[in-house]
Amino acid sequence: MLSRLIAAFCIIDDALQAMGYKDDPQAKTPASAILTLALLAALEFGGKHNKALALAKDLGLFTHVPSPSRFNRRLHALYPLLLPLLHLLA
Repeated sequence: MLSRLIAAFCIIDDALQAMGYKDDPQAKTPASAILTLALLAALEFGGKHNKALALAKDLGLFTHVPSPSRFNRRLHALYPLLLPLLHLLA
């Protein structure tokens, strides 16, 4: 699971860079991490974001794991990028 997650993060990060996406300078968590956590929640936890965030925090996957509320706001803002990235990962 961890190796697939790392591979997905790298692909998402590279795809966002290729699309010219720039994170807000104040964002503590990059968009690629938010989308990777959403993918983790969908694949491993039946869409339960809280469980994915807790696992990421416990394993120290990212330097900063956002609160569930902040995660949902960021994910909704990134929604237009989600479908093209899912086609890439499929």
